[in-house]
Amino acid sequence: MSLLPVAAAVVGLVAGLWTRVLVVRHSVAEGEPPRRDCPHCGVPLPGPGRRGRTGGAGPRPAGESPGAGPARTGRPSSPERWRRLPWAGPLPAARCAGCSGRIGPPPLAVELVTALALAALALRAVPPSARSGAVLAGRPSGPLPELASGTELAAYGWLAVVAVALVFVDAAVHRLPDRLTLAAYLGTAALLTVTAVLAGRFDDLFRAGLGGLALAAFYLALFLVNPAGMGLGDVKLAAVLGTALGWAGWETLVAGAFLGFVAGGLYGVALMVLRRAGRKSEIPFGPFMVAGAFAALLTAL
Repeated sequence: MSLLPVAAAVVGLVAGLWTRVLVVRHSVAEGEPPRRDCPHCGVPLPGPGRRGRTGGAGPRPAGESPGAGPARTGRPSSPERWRRLPWAGPLPAARCAGCSGRIGPPPLAVELVTALALAALALRAVPPSARSGAVLAGRPSGPLPELASGTELAAYGWLAVVAVALVFVDAAVHRLPDRLTLAAYLGTAALLTVTAVLAGRFDDLFRAGLGGLALAAFYLALFLVNPAGMGLGDVKLAAVLGTALGWAGWETLVAGAFLGFVAGGLYGVALMVLRRAGRKSEIPFGPFMVAGAFAALLTAL
């Protein structure tokens, strides 16, 4: 079990490559479709079905007849826009293959944060008593306790990976895309449901559902009182985090919500002291919600 955090960190580094894709594609203004091209030169970003020659900066390959490529793709002829992208899949770097312009967060930022989050969860999710085979007091063992521990860790791991993407997107463009919050909720809820079935923890599952509703209702009330200070994306994220926190317990739910407000408040005060923001300045609150939730989870697991 001592190698579990190391394995989780490796998984996090690999998952971070795909998380970077989510960050880059969804860091766009409200109402715009996910980004598919480099914002600097228009070269299509790596992705499924884009292996080989794609639009970009560079000369047309030797021997290529004019209009041959665009005729096959249905795109207008553009002799000066041809290039081979090196890899169709996760973004291999933080810079465009066509113009070398920076795309998204700094190199390894997303990958390292994802790795650290998964390693921390793996380190704290399985307590010493469970590693030795003992059953935690107050937690039914169920028919498959070891598998249940794995699915519980997978639920929080899934939430961590998607939450990292949400944090970077919110920090970049001050929005929390519905696609990501829905993916976070469905994956977390499904894996916690499997855990409840395997370990007989239906009381925890019921509390998780109530926790998601309660935290979402609280944030919705804040949104209705002051729409300028809270967005609907925060309300939806609250449902996700409330579900994960509620599974761990009511005290964890309260602590996670409280820590999120404390972190956001301290950040806002720091900005005002440094004169980089005013009392009415908008700040992305999603990162502080996630930070507070995971701080509470890591101390509760």
